[in-house]
Amino acid sequence: MALHLSDKTKDQTRLEGGEFLQIPQIRLQQTYAQIGLRSTQPVQEIQQAPADLSIKQVPSTLTIEHPPSSLEIDQEQAWNELGFKNLNVLTADTAEFSKQEGIEAIAQAAQEGDQMAAIEHKSDAIASIATEKGNPAPADFNIAFIPSYGSVHINFTPSEVHIDWKKGGAEIESTQHKPIHDYTPGKTEVYLRQMQQLQIDFVGLNVNNKG
Repeated sequence: MALHLSDKTKDQTRLEGGEFLQIPQIRLQQTYAQIGLRSTQPVQEIQQAPADLSIKQVPSTLTIEHPPSSLEIDQEQAWNELGFKNLNVLTADTAEFSKQEGIEAIAQAAQEGDQMAAIEHKSDAIASIATEKGNPAPADFNIAFIPSYGSVHINFTPSEVHIDWKKGGAEIESTQHKPIHDYTPGKTEVYLRQMQQLQIDFVGLNVNNKG
């Protein structure tokens, strides 16, 4: 940029005798200083590692308990009725039969004694007793099934089914990671791109004389 204290047009004054006087001039040419900015952008880096995920599948469980059914068949009464008694039953039955026979014999002897003692009836008790023993009454009989119906006892116990159901699921474990952050800040540098200058020129110092 140029700065001038006067216009470039020369200011001339005519003197006597045809002489011209040139007025001196000072010419200034100035260049301004210029600065520059050099910027570096900041740099930011973020690294995010993915989380570690662990999934464990727990299966469902089904438990079925089915104990066997029970069937009990008791044939002891049937065998006893057929005459195939075990020793304990045979002993008990024999004792009971002997007891009953003894009681009946005692009752009959007591009855016969009462008959023989009743002399007031003037009857022949001995002949009567002998006749009764000699001609016993016909025995009672009936048709029976051996073994009898229901002598075999059957007991059936059904079993129960127990079902146990346990629902499974999923076990999830997550491990998170922190982000890795790397930051480089930016900066700005100021430098002088152009020096300032001032150039001074002097113009019109000579005097022209034309004759």
